[in-house]
Amino acid sequence: MLDANTALDPPSGSADSSETSAANLESNHLRDLGPAAVDLKPGDMVEVRSAAEIMSSLDADGKFDGLPFMPEMLAFCGRRLRVSKRADNTCALGQPRRIEGTVHLEQTRCDGSAHRGCEAGCLFLWKEAWLRRVTDSDTRASVPPPVVADGAYSLLTELAQKPNNTLMCQATELASASCPAPVGKSAGYFVKVARDGASGTRSFNELRQLAIYFWGKAILYLFMLWTRAPWNADRYHKTPATPLDLQPGEVVRVRNMFEILRTLDRKGCNRGMEFKPEMFQFCGRKFPVILNMQRRIDERSGELKGFRSPCIVLESVYCHGQRSFCQRANYHYWREIWLSRD
Repeated sequence: MLDANTALDPPSGSADSSETSAANLESNHLRDLGPAAVDLKPGDMVEVRSAAEIMSSLDADGKFDGLPFMPEMLAFCGRRLRVSKRADNTCALGQPRRIEGTVHLEQTRCDGSAHRGCEAGCLFLWKEAWLRRVTDSDTRASVPPPVVADGAYSLLTELAQKPNNTLMCQATELASASCPAPVGKSAGYFVKVARDGASGTRSFNELRQLAIYFWGKAILYLFMLWTRAPWNADRYHKTPATPLDLQPGEVVRVRNMFEILRTLDRKGCNRGMEFKPEMFQFCGRKFPVILNMQRRIDERSGELKGFRSPCIVLESVYCHGQRSFCQRANYHYWREIWLSRD
């Protein structure tokens, strides 16, 4: 394990201090952290452990149980935050996964500052071992956001840089830090969902989102059948674009279902970007633009990739997990032609 003082205050004049620190990250077992917080639930108040404590829990790759602690997360050390949801159900590379002892905290998304400006804005995954439960009897004042220790930040940033100009982050490592969670097929799946609903394991909102997902799947299935009809043999190969030059802060309306379907090809995409089944629920509604995304890390390759055509991100418009009840809440991506200013 990394010596906390070495991570936070590297010796001056030591050119290879980061290399030495990396070599000292030998184990992912906690040292001197006391009992780890377990079984946290949505609504629980927690305090993020200090940078020194967290750094001492990481292995030689800067990971705990296969999950990296990212440099951008250091800014939250010492802060008190509320658990928004458990991360037990997640997804990686498009497949449902399970991960143990991990939660999401309110309003903690990555800003990509240590990953060459990646703009995906992923929710951080927090191992319970990195958190300390705050009880009603705990009268200590909340610690203000600390100045990030240069040594810890530099080391974690160095570990995030991989060979061949690729990057490591929680998104790229989630598949190896989790295990498969097969989603049942046909009748068995729906029977299980019905039982979960009856027992209260699944909330009404989760079941509602699931219904929205299958409704959208049905629409796209029928649309794709239509595009493959003999009389459409020469259509639905190329997709149109309507440049709007949207800027952050502008309020836009998502076009209606039929307007959007007319912009899709036989694969349900516009210029390579998929319109997902759960996105139909936002049709006709208005949202502020967060950004026109320029770059994001490819979860499969770790490469930082740009977009050939505008990719718009809207405030509070993210995936609700649908069929696998995933909790990652990744933003949906929008083509400008799917939006309007009116």
